[in-house]
Amino acid sequence: MNLLLPQTIQTLAERTPREGSPVLSVYLHLDPSHPLNQKGGYKLVLDGFLKDIEAQIREETWLRHFEEDAEWVRRKADHYLPKGKSLVLFCDVSESFFFEEALPIRMGNQAWCGSTPYIRPLLEAIEEYERYGVVLLDRERARFFIITMGSIEEISDIFQDPPVKHRSMAGSDHMRSQMVFQRRAAKWSESFLKYASDIVNDMVLHYRIDRILLAGPEDVTAELLRMFPKRVASRVVHRMRMAVQAKPAEVMEISFPAIEQIENRQEREAVEDLVTVARKANPTKEKAVLGINGILDAVNQGRVQRLFYPRGVKIPGSQCASCEVLLDHAPTDGKCPYCSSSLTEVEDLLWPASERVLATGGKIQEIRGKEAHEHLRNAGEVGAYLR
Repeated sequence: MNLLLPQTIQTLAERTPREGSPVLSVYLHLDPSHPLNQKGGYKLVLDGFLKDIEAQIREETWLRHFEEDAEWVRRKADHYLPKGKSLVLFCDVSESFFFEEALPIRMGNQAWCGSTPYIRPLLEAIEEYERYGVVLLDRERARFFIITMGSIEEISDIFQDPPVKHRSMAGSDHMRSQMVFQRRAAKWSESFLKYASDIVNDMVLHYRIDRILLAGPEDVTAELLRMFPKRVASRVVHRMRMAVQAKPAEVMEISFPAIEQIENRQEREAVEDLVTVARKANPTKEKAVLGINGILDAVNQGRVQRLFYPRGVKIPGSQCASCEVLLDHAPTDGKCPYCSSSLTEVEDLLWPASERVLATGGKIQEIRGKEAHEHLRNAGEVGAYLR
């Protein structure tokens, strides 16, 4: 599973449209923890999207191209083994344009047929998730990694030039020779670290790195930090010991506690802000709500901008099979209060509620940190900012 990086999206955005040959864009939520996905429910969702698009196409050439693209997408979905929570597919079969990417984040189900790839959800995702740069080095080797959305990728690996050759000599000549060698080695090391510093500077700009973690011997990371320009040094949030030969999985494992601490703090602050706004809201113009009743009202009206819910929480309720309204308590007659259709019991209202939020262009945030989790539960268990 590759990282979603700005350069990937830029390449997609720069693709020149082909006249009369549309691009089919599909986003599928494949998280196996969703009950429907355990039975391949995403295939039914995809089929529904494709049929809806086909029914709207009137131009014969577009329809022919769409049918080719839809067939490619269906084959991909039929034979796909989920590697992440979402799958993104773009294709224009007639122009041999294909893009397939598994993402470790949850994205809303949607499909789009147009002259260019529909990249807006990718742009929003890359803006939402921070990118951490990990610099792992000693005095002879430097490696550079990016961590984002729970995945890691090594992007560069550089080595020191061969060491200065040294010839042993006796007496004072040996001492002078050793001193010369040490001075050359120190200058050589300084030059290498300066080169590594320049690469980190370029990496910050090219990959839009938000935070930097330095890994390696303490004296080396300290020296490198002193070489950074201010705008790069200000992004350094943690230093840690690590062998320069560490595998990417080890780099991820050792980096995770520092990243988790940062993200837990951000979660706590986000929940505190949400609770403050919700409790100060003007009743005639609410900006945020707490509790399942207010959340469902907002979801049913399509007003949720960002939904917050603690990880692992399940809230049972009901859903109308006709108008799809969500209710935490069903009327005694089991009928929808809005259209009088029969209600269906739902094991966890947060699944359809979050799907509705994503479908209407909103965001969802699963709260994992212990402090933020407890604060949100005490305030009403779930919350949301409103449009």
